[in-house]
Amino acid sequence: ASAGVVDTSAAQRGPDDRLILAEVASRGAKDRGGNQIALFQDIDSSIIQRRSDVDKVGFLQMALIENRFTLHAQRIHPIGATSGQKFELLARLDWDGATDTSPANFLSAAERYQLMAAFDRWVINAALTQIANADSPLEIGLCMFSINISAQSIQDSTFVEFIESRIAETGVAPDTLCFELTETSLVRHLNRAQKFVHRIQRLGCHVALDDFGTGYSSFAYLKSLPVNYLKIDGVFVRDILENSLSKAVVSSVIQIADVIGAQTVAEHVETPMVQTYLQDAGIHFVQGFAIHRPQPFKSVLDELHRSPNVVDFDELLDLRVPGGTLKMQGLG
Repeated sequence: ASAGVVDTSAAQRGPDDRLILAEVASRGAKDRGGNQIALFQDIDSSIIQRRSDVDKVGFLQMALIENRFTLHAQRIHPIGATSGQKFELLARLDWDGATDTSPANFLSAAERYQLMAAFDRWVINAALTQIANADSPLEIGLCMFSINISAQSIQDSTFVEFIESRIAETGVAPDTLCFELTETSLVRHLNRAQKFVHRIQRLGCHVALDDFGTGYSSFAYLKSLPVNYLKIDGVFVRDILENSLSKAVVSSVIQIADVIGAQTVAEHVETPMVQTYLQDAGIHFVQGFAIHRPQPFKSVLDELHRSPNVVDFDELLDLRVPGGTLKMQGLG
């Protein structure tokens, strides 16, 4: 059994709030292995985090209902090869009037109180709606947009059907979408993850394995779970110039990706020197503040529309080439 205790004489709160604090403390006792008692203390970091999550969960529920989230996008830059543009989509929340709030401020509460599946659905719905309504369909057709999927969504048996229905309703091309799964969530729910990946890939979407190298049993499950991209966790990227172990891990991931036919993405690239090292090492893509800082997704879509590479199809049809032939290829 796990128990939580609140000192009512020290906690100058009403009975309802005291019960909430006792529940927070009891969950903390359970997280520490159970069969123990935890006293609510404002100096206990794990207790503080749980208390913070309790305070946020109601606001998160309202934020989902009221569409108070916004999407940002961060560019994933190709190295040494021509490739369509790639972006990872990130959610931000207007929290107490502060915009551009980091996900770290609300994802802990969403995970703890089983809101991640609803949050993932919001992100997918918002992303596909904005892509479908964008003014640059030709340029978007050459891009790829990555969306993070939580472990709670993988366990939801109706989640794939939701993705399929939204793609059909919006008309977004499946091959412009990439779904990112963390290695930890994949290993914990391997059977469901396999079904999810195979079904998504049959649909025409791409799959990336995020935070690769930090999970429980790296490499072994790749035999039965082919993915399109391996994203190397930033813990091995930030110090790669000084840490020989990080260099060895990155090198091994590159070799394994080559064997399974996947491409590699290095996250948290924060200096040009790190980018140069990764390029020489054979990484396919880099992502981080040295490349691009996240900006509102709408601004990214507007920039794609203004890109000199975009050709107005109606204007193209009006072109006249005297004595010659106009060829069009690669438009898909």
